Formats: sequence, C-alpha cells, structure tokens
Amino acid sequence: MISKDLIDEVSHLNERLKNRKNVSRLNRKDVRNLVTNEIGNIKVYDRFDVNKLKEIKESGSICVVDGSVNRIGANYPNYVEFFQSMALLSSDQEHLIKADILCPLVDEFSERDQFQISKEKLCATELAVAIEAVSHHDINILMMDGTLMRYSLEAEDLYEDLVKLCYEKHVILVGVVEEISTKIIMNTFHENGKNVGMLFDREALFNVLDMNEGFVVENHKSRKEEYNIEQAFIRTSKDPCVIAVDIPSQNMNDFDEIISFVLTMSDENTRGVPFLLDLVDKKTRIDNKQAEILAKKYLDTEMYQSIFRSQRSKRVI
Repeated sequence: MISKDLIDEVSHLNERLKNRKNVSRLNRKDVRNLVTNEIGNIKVYDRFDVNKLKEIKESGSICVVDGSVNRIGANYPNYVEFFQSMALLSSDQEHLIKADILCPLVDEFSERDQFQISKEKLCATELAVAIEAVSHHDINILMMDGTLMRYSLEAEDLYEDLVKLCYEKHVILVGVVEEISTKIIMNTFHENGKNVGMLFDREALFNVLDMNEGFVVENHKSRKEEYNIEQAFIRTSKDPCVIAVDIPSQNMNDFDEIISFVLTMSDENTRGVPFLLDLVDKKTRIDNKQAEILAKKYLDTEMYQSIFRSQRSKRVI
C-alpha cells in the first residue's frame, strides 16, 4: 500500500525541487557565456568518416572495459558480493574477464568500511582486466566506463600502472562519464558572486550545447588537474544531456581527436553514450537471478541456508 503520509512527502519533495530550481534561474545564454569566457572554448566537433575509422582500426583494436557487482544475502556480515569485469575487444578476439568476491565473514572488515572496500574491489577488477588487455593485445584505444578519477581515488597504484603502460605502448586511455557529478559551472558562478544553489554540471549543461558541440575544461577549473586528468563535455546526440570525457594529461595533444572518436561511437538517436559501452555493460552484468544461482550451485546448501538466505525471503505473506 501507499500511505497518504508518503504521498504528502513526495508532493513536498516536488515543491522543494521546484524551489531549488528557482534559485539558479539560469538561461542558456548565461551558461554559454560563462563557459566561453571562463571555462573552455565551445566548438563543433566532427564525426569521423569511414576512412578515418578504418585507419583507427588498422592501428589496433578498440577495447572497452566495464565492471559489475551484485550481492546475495542479508545485512552485514551475512552476504557475499560478486565482482566481474570485462574487456571487450572490437575484433574477433575473445573477451577478457577478471572476477573476485567479497564476504565479511572471511575477509573480516568492519561494517563501517564495507562500501568503501566494495568500491575499491570493483575498480581493482576493472583495472586488472584493462592492464591484461593492454599487455597482451594490440590496442589503439582503451575506453573505460566512468570517470578516470574513480580509479585514481579507489585503486591508485593499479591506475598509475595502467596509465604508465598505456603511455609505453602508445594506447589512448579515455573515460566516458554519463552520470556527471562535477560542479564546475556552479563553482564558477559562485566565484563571480552569483548564487545558483547546489548545481551539478549535468543539470547546468542540460540543453545548453547543440548536438556535436563540446568544450575542453581549462585545467585550473577542474579539481581533476591534481590527478593529472583532463576533462571535456560533449553533446553527442539529440538528447539534451551531455556526457563527460576524461583522459590522462599525457594525451592532452590528442584530446580533440579523442572527443571526435567518442562522438563517432555514439548514435545521435540514443541517449548519447558510445554503443560499445552499452554492449560491454550488458555482457558483464550479473543480475539477481544469476547471483542467486551461482550461490546455490557452488555453496553448500546448509551454508547458503544458514548464512546467506535472508529471513525476509522466507516470509509467506
């Protein structure tokens, strides 16, 4: 059932969200002027033609990496998490997989640390499979699902190993970010004395750029600078949202070409994310049914029933 109290709370949330929206009172022209004057040069990027794509393919494989995590069980410590990360190569080569598990009962970490450890484990498996791909295959472009900042923060040593390896083997490393959480626009407005409230770049840039428009963020405007990561925003489709693109600073001279590549890999009639990332996401994902089958098949029945099967799942009403 849905109670009246819950309905009232949702209605109240709607009013609060509208009030928050009113605080910013930004129009498209305001944001475009701010970006052009203080953050980066807005310009139109070209999509590659068939010949350029053929040239890229002849230089090596395009590899995309993504990871998945799922959990079975009850609350801490009676659960196990399954991690699986995949490197999908664009040619007829077999995809690569790295997997791991996490269980507080045997890995012995505190309840307070559980979510941080889970994030670190997922990043580690993604970086491990990426390193294997670059080490043993002829790769030209390595595309990661998400910001490179995540890897730098959660698995610094492995990330630095990957960046160094990519540099040595002339591999272009790029992170594509759909769920943007930076606040560059907000911070810049605040620096100029204009209060726009709590405003994330995903919302601030909504319908601000035309399709195929983008800009590279001046490094002094991005906190990613201290991690030697460069950042850009690009609108790749008819959808009014933008995506972000991260690269290591060592590839800065190639940034415009990298942005054009990401643009080319994104269908203008979709939400604007490179289709290869959607493909690897689908292939590597562990859904709830798969996780349960995995646990029931390879754990002793008594072990599964006594430790990992939640009491709630046994309810008959």
